[in-house]
Amino acid sequence: MSLKPLVMWARDQFPQPYKLRYTTKNQIEVRGLVKIQDQWVPFVYDRQHRVITLGEGENARTIRINQWGWEEDGGPFFLSPS
Repeated sequence: MSLKPLVMWARDQFPQPYKLRYTTKNQIEVRGLVKIQDQWVPFVYDRQHRVITLGEGENARTIRINQWGWEEDGGPFFLSPS
């Protein structure tokens, strides 16, 4: 499965230049970091189901995207101030 939906989501969601850093990639999922509001947030991208999990533990948020990187449910994800 292509990473294009993930890249298009990041490009459309965050100001240019968007920042995605992959730490591991395989046919099932991609793990890495995305820069949101000057914070590096860990993510897991399920390539088959096009689901992005942002953050970890209780604060994790999931976003389902379509083949064009548009969010299918919920609104844009923004971190609350630390």
